[in-house]
Amino acid sequence: MECSFCNADIEKGTEKIYVTSRGDMLYFCSNKCEKNMLKLRRKARRVKWTSEYRKEKNARLKVSAGKESGKKQKKKESGEAKKKEAEKKKSPKKKIIKKRGDTSMKKKKK
Repeated sequence: MECSFCNADIEKGTEKIYVTSRGDMLYFCSNKCEKNMLKLRRKARRVKWTSEYRKEKNARLKVSAGKESGKKQKKKESGEAKKKEAEKKKSPKKKIIKKRGDTSMKKKKK
């Protein structure tokens, strides 16, 4: 049998049974679990010492690890792009020198 709050295994004869007005039966391994669930109305996934919290935390870490690896790839790609831009900037540019009488740069009128 498992505790309704922390999902810990309970030995036979040591559990506390709480019956709700709906007829649901809740099993608790300790006073700590009973108070957290009934009196303090805490969610097991938000209390650090419960197994439900650990499961959710591991799931979050796996998801965030996947996002980070994507970010690292993007950073590498953006770093390569920056290097290419820097190389382009280093290459000599051709300068256009206008002469006083040069008409080739002027727009033609129709």
